[in-house]
Amino acid sequence: MRFSVLTFLQELTALPHRGAATPCEREAAALIGTYLTDMGATVRTEPFRTPKTYVTVVYWLIGGLLLGLVLVSAGSPLVRWLGVGITWAFVGLAWLFFNWRYSPVTRFPVQHTANNVIGHWPASAGTEVQHKVILMAHYDTAPVSLLYGARQVNNFRASLIVSLCLMVLVAGAATLEALGNTLPLLTYLRYGCIVYFSGQALLSTVGYYLHGYTNGASDNATGVTAALATADRLRLADLPGLDLEVVLTSAEEVGMIGAHQYVRRHRTDWNRDRTMVVNFDTLGAGTLTVIEQTGTVEVINYDSVATQLARVQVESAPFRERAKVGRWHTADFDSIWFVRAGIPTLSLCALDDAGQMPRIHQPGDTLAPVDTQPLLTAVDLAEVVVQQWISRQAVRSSLY
Repeated sequence: MRFSVLTFLQELTALPHRGAATPCEREAAALIGTYLTDMGATVRTEPFRTPKTYVTVVYWLIGGLLLGLVLVSAGSPLVRWLGVGITWAFVGLAWLFFNWRYSPVTRFPVQHTANNVIGHWPASAGTEVQHKVILMAHYDTAPVSLLYGARQVNNFRASLIVSLCLMVLVAGAATLEALGNTLPLLTYLRYGCIVYFSGQALLSTVGYYLHGYTNGASDNATGVTAALATADRLRLADLPGLDLEVVLTSAEEVGMIGAHQYVRRHRTDWNRDRTMVVNFDTLGAGTLTVIEQTGTVEVINYDSVATQLARVQVESAPFRERAKVGRWHTADFDSIWFVRAGIPTLSLCALDDAGQMPRIHQPGDTLAPVDTQPLLTAVDLAEVVVQQWISRQAVRSSLY
């Protein structure tokens, strides 16, 4: 069965949302699994535990921080130092989480079961596996967030950096208070931060309580569609020695948790020199963009051979007017775990002229305004890059 981009996109977005660990996520997983099976893949799901939304994580981080800051004002020295310890602990957890590293706070209660959906086409019978290609996209949808409004989203990274710096500053001030420093400025700073972070907790989560989840047509039904469409082309190309896998993750919108679980479970199975990843995320508006850098305080560079091949293609005639190279510092992508693991990775999204993804995490992220051109361009580019990477691998193998 040939894969139909528009039919699948319409069916996937017919669900009201695909929030992680919800009944709608399970319906989406079943739909994706049916399409993969019809395309000839061996399909499996891999369950993992996760909070349902980042709201849980935000409340733990800010709640723990506020608890520590309040305890610092206690009369007992023991309680004050307990407060200092709690404050620094949650500052550390926040630093990890918002710099897109694994943070144990994602394992705090309440946990639910979500599922990654994986389709696999092994190398042709009798052929040695020479190339492992993983095409991935997250299929879960985000809660609506006021922080992603048109006016606020441009300041998202700056806001995170300010918040992290304030956390470090107020933890230092709390330490000085516990040591006996009575400077009024330290107390004013601590109580000011209590008010500030309480407001941040409200601002970052109220959209979810007012509007629930987004439909997620652009973010990221388009990415899932692109991954399946690319897989359809590659499987029909019958490339010798190609072991092809499509990985559709959940809980990306919680903190890239599904992708982290997948990498942690399988990373020892891969030969880094013979494995590459293409990640598709939010391809419904703007121009196809090859990501070269992400990160908050810590900067992550995408400079592997996969990205280098894509950069060359962006300068070539077929893609010069259809794609560009760019950076994304508003949160991150599932592909971050592969970059950290040293796996050649290409991350594709669509950005507008302001370098933003229109309508993400907003009620307007529905099918009607989706432009499929970036999606189709992503499929074309991914197919070319994968084939060039395989050719490059074959040349290298012939030299040894």
